[in-house]
Amino acid sequence: MRRATTALLGAVTVPLLLGACGTGSDDTSDAGTASASTTQQPATQNPTADSPTSDPTTEPTTPSPTTEAPTPTPTTSPTEDETDGDPAFPTDTSTQFAESSGEWDLVLTDVRVGGHEGFDRIVLEFTGTGVPGWSVGWVDRARLDGSGEAVDLDGDATLDVYASGTTWPADGYYDGPQRLEHDGGEVDDVYVGGTFEGYTQVLAGIDGPPSPVRVFALPDPPRLVVDVSDSTD
Repeated sequence: MRRATTALLGAVTVPLLLGACGTGSDDTSDAGTASASTTQQPATQNPTADSPTSDPTTEPTTPSPTTEAPTPTPTTSPTEDETDGDPAFPTDTSTQFAESSGEWDLVLTDVRVGGHEGFDRIVLEFTGTGVPGWSVGWVDRARLDGSGEAVDLDGDATLDVYASGTTWPADGYYDGPQRLEHDGGEVDDVYVGGTFEGYTQVLAGIDGPPSPVRVFALPDPPRLVVDVSDSTD
């Protein structure tokens, strides 16, 4: 009985081995399928399940796609030389001038000061349709336009800011504090002098010696921007 059992097991094992050899073509057929990004089909035809592989020990070869995926174009980040933002600071401390345009109907509504990396910014905001002009420069002594009255300011230097194209009196004219204090930057305090004969004056006391000043206008609403560079840079 033991010999009969051994013979019977041998008879069962042979078909199982033959069946395992017959499934080798299914494994290699996957190797002949191109990826979804490949546009050209491989040159060799996939073997069918009825065609056994001549060498079952040979590993299937994955065909290389003949077309390369396009290389994405990197997004270029703007550099300091390719910015659409603020203009560059001048290289000296000379007075900055620009003519106003449009109607002389600008009404001062707000004055504010804030610190930024490398500079402090003073903003004069208006209502109206015109574009403000300006005269911004360093003076030895802070004095009010019209009266000539001296103004005491904190700091080591004085910046005199004039915005042109403005009017007064008018509804909505600035009614905030006349003196704005600012800690921790170039600008120590700001004094709102008012509007006289079409010009609005603001005086600023600066911590440190005179430094380059950048001036420009912004729309919607009309604004005059005065940036005082850090004298330690």
